[in-house]
Amino acid sequence: MPSLSLVLFLSIAFSRLALYQVADRFRSPSPERARATLQWWAQWACRWWRLQVTITGTPLTEPCVYVANHRTYLDVPVLAGVLPASFLSRADVARWPLVGTIARLTDTVLVERHDTTDRLRAARTLLGRMQSSSVVVFPEATTTGERLPAPFRSGIFRLVQWRTAPIVPVTLRYSDRRAYWTDDITIGQHVTKRVLSGPPLAVQVHIGSPLHARDFVGVDALAAATYTAVCRPIELHGELL
Repeated sequence: MPSLSLVLFLSIAFSRLALYQVADRFRSPSPERARATLQWWAQWACRWWRLQVTITGTPLTEPCVYVANHRTYLDVPVLAGVLPASFLSRADVARWPLVGTIARLTDTVLVERHDTTDRLRAARTLLGRMQSSSVVVFPEATTTGERLPAPFRSGIFRLVQWRTAPIVPVTLRYSDRRAYWTDDITIGQHVTKRVLSGPPLAVQVHIGSPLHARDFVGVDALAAATYTAVCRPIELHGELL
């Protein structure tokens, strides 16, 4: 039954994306429409995958950088459904089935992390994006299964120090570790064997207070304060719901 559910999910998702692509050919480019499309798709995907999402805190109305811990690919639809923002993602995501199509259509900033030239291009894109809209970043750069997040990479904090956009710490907590994507299996296998094989998964999104680069002396201090803020809900309430 889960396999049939996955096939049906992919069929509906691809058909809706195809309709969006056809309609978009007759309209001028719109980042706002792209983000609205991503948010709609994400909320639909969460319902399909039986993710019960609740939020603590309030998203900012001004442009900001949401910095989140990273447990699983499910983090993306969860956050896209509740935050009016685009994403920074590694370049190989563009080659993933369905996810890559959505990333390309919805204004995701893709970066080849091992290519210095491409990192500079992505940095320029992000700096421009921060002037008018929000971005979600996972500074761990990969999914992890440890109780607390892996150390944050400094790149995004170096960029933010030159902009007035605040950093907003975001923490994701799931009700079961089967949500974590840390084993060497495909997304399809994870969906069918983990996500859909048990009871619905609850997800708590904790949105913290904004942090401003001007209040910290140097990039390392800003990164450390952000890491502490992201860890705080886990330390207070536990790793799982």
